[in-house]
Parts: sequence; C-alpha cells; structure tokens
Amino acid sequence: MADITTSPMPTWLDGSHISPEWMNKVANLGPCSSCSAVDISNETRKADVHAKDGATLRVIIHGKDTTAAQQKPLIIKQVPDQGLGLSKRLGLAREALFYHHFSYELPRESTPIIHYSYGDFAKGEKCIIMEDVQDAVDSGILFGPGNPNNWNRDLPALISQAGWNNHDSPAPSSREVALLTFREIAKIHAVFWRNDKELLLTPDKTWLRGQEWLQGKGKDSWEASQDLVRNLWIAYLEAEKKSNEPIIQWNDNVRKAVEKAVANISWEAQLKRLNVDGYYTLVHGDFWPGNVLWMTKESDRIKLLDWEMVGLGSGPQDLGQYVISNMDPVERKGCERELIEAYHRELNNQSIDVPFEYCWREYQVGGVERWLWFLVYFLGNGMAEWAYFFHNQISAFMADHKLTADDITQPRP
Repeated sequence: MADITTSPMPTWLDGSHISPEWMNKVANLGPCSSCSAVDISNETRKADVHAKDGATLRVIIHGKDTTAAQQKPLIIKQVPDQGLGLSKRLGLAREALFYHHFSYELPRESTPIIHYSYGDFAKGEKCIIMEDVQDAVDSGILFGPGNPNNWNRDLPALISQAGWNNHDSPAPSSREVALLTFREIAKIHAVFWRNDKELLLTPDKTWLRGQEWLQGKGKDSWEASQDLVRNLWIAYLEAEKKSNEPIIQWNDNVRKAVEKAVANISWEAQLKRLNVDGYYTLVHGDFWPGNVLWMTKESDRIKLLDWEMVGLGSGPQDLGQYVISNMDPVERKGCERELIEAYHRELNNQSIDVPFEYCWREYQVGGVERWLWFLVYFLGNGMAEWAYFFHNQISAFMADHKLTADDITQPRP
C-alpha cells in the first residue's frame, strides 16, 4: 500500500474503497470515515473488474455518522496504473494541471467545484476530485441524432428523463444551448486573452498544447502532430486506391481543401498565423456539446467539462469546432451570426477589444481547418461513417460561407 502521507494518487484499501485517511489529507471535505467508489467510465475507459482501475469514478464520502445527510457524492477522474503509458502519449494529465493552476481564475458559474487536482505530465499521473454535478444532462443530446456520439442513444427518452416534454416544458433548442455556451466560453477566453507573462507563457506551463509553438519553440512536437495527419492521409489514399473508388462520396470543394491543406503543412505558416504578437487565448481544444452540461433545474446555467486538450490558440476557432461538430446545418445557418455576435459582445463586456471581423473570420476558417485535421484522422483510421458525417458538416459550412481551398492554409492540430 502506498504511504498516505506522501502519495498524491488515491490510496486504495481494496478494489472499491479509498483510504479515508488519504481523502482527509488531500481534500477539505470534513471528517471522512469511509469512501466507496463505483466506476462510471465510458466503455473505452471502463475497468474490467475493480473500480480502482476505472478512469471516472463516482465516490460516496461517508461522514462520522451514517445518515444520508452525511454522504457526499463526488467524481474522481484519474489515470489508473495500466493507463499511464497512454496518458503520457496523449497528455491526459493536462486536465489536472489546468485545474491546479487555473481553477481559481475560471468563472464559478460554469466550472464544477474542484476539491483536489494533481497531475504529473512526465509520469502520466492524474487525479481530480470534483463535485458530482446534479440535475444536469450532456447538452449533446439537445442537438439531434446527427453526431455519431448520438447514433446509439435514445434521445427522446434521455430528454424526457431530464424533465422536458413537447408541451408545457419543451427542451431547449440547439440555438439556445449554443448561445449560452458561447457567452460562457467568451468569459473564459477573456480571462486569458493575450495573458502572456502573468499566466500562460511561463516555463512551468509547457504542458499547455501550443504554448511552445506560440513562442516559436517546440517545432519537433508540432511536426509530429502534422506528420500524423500526413501519414493518415496517405493511408486513406492507399485504401481508396485498393477499393478502386472513393470510400466516401466526396464534395469536390472539401476534397480540394483537404488536399491543399495536407500538401501545404508549414511551420512558417503556423508561426505567421499564431504568435505572441497576435490574438491568442486559452482554448478548450475539444469544444463540442458533449463536453458541456446543461443544468436542468436552473435557468441559463451550464458547466464546462473535460479540458484534456486545453491549450493556447484561437478563441473563435473553438466556436467553429463546436458548431461543425454537432449543429444541424440549417439551424446553424439561421443563428450563427447571432452566436458570434453574442460571443464578441461578451468579450467586449469583459474589456477585451478585438474586431468582430477577426472573430467572424476565425470562426469560419479556424473551424474548418481544425475539422480538416479530424476528418483526415477518421478517414485514415478507417472510420468511414464518422468521416462522412463530418465531411458533410464541413461541406455545408464551407458552402454557406463561400469558402474554397483558396481560403485554407493547413490543418490545425
């Protein structure tokens, strides 16, 4: 057993119980007499047998008496021992470091309460103890069945379970969800907007994706990310050649954009677009409705989750990534100007002076260039059905904004 006086990771008494002494040491939750855990990870990260080997746990903290009032449900996000190798490769400790360094800078209304956060980027270790947000749903269920993550979900049942119906209490529309989400992410972007010396560009923040790239450093890691997309495109082309026909039904405009983007990958172009003298901020990196909780019993409240891809980059690019990910093209076209105007207005409210034209253009081009990276990723990994859905989302987005390959530089990792 690990020494509870020194271990930053949970000390387990057995497969489903954490040492109360360890919990008392790391989290200010009041006296804890016992601590039981249940694995609630998604299927790709779920443990085979014991909760202690899961990635996301629901934990019940028992106080000195055993009444329900003394039981506190919490969530622990961790990297178990068998996941350390993958964590190091993917940088999963990034989320814990994000909360450790920045949780006090984040808006309380849209941030879960963080009781403890430890991450070691070199080792891959991660442990976050956070509130178990009650009366909330994954906002992705409010965007319809299009996104592949919703294909096998009973959306009407999930919406009904949340307390909504089609009559006196309808569920919020995707427009309403996106509008509130964009206002809230604007507040976070504003906190970190070009905040170079105080928070973001210090030597202890190299775990932030793109932090070194922004400063003209870390070319090798940037090239490795772009080499991945190059090689995946080659793998797709080889598979396409063997099949004697395209694996997906390509829109010519999207195909030309992918071909140009992959062919034109350039470190110099990256530095020209994103540098310390330009507009940059802290970005979510995996910004889509599935990483946003909609509070069902509070008016106009969300919680932003899952910051494993957090880094430095273009704030409006987060918004383009979000709408292409899930939003029906017809609804998106009808409200996107309103959404970006609301985002820009909130930046202004937070004393950030940036032209609307920059936000609008980065929303367009940044969203597409980010999704071209993902599109090639899905294609190269043989995920044709997923790729075709996002291909069609990109196609409609480019058509609505009259974007062509001439507007595209390279994929954004």
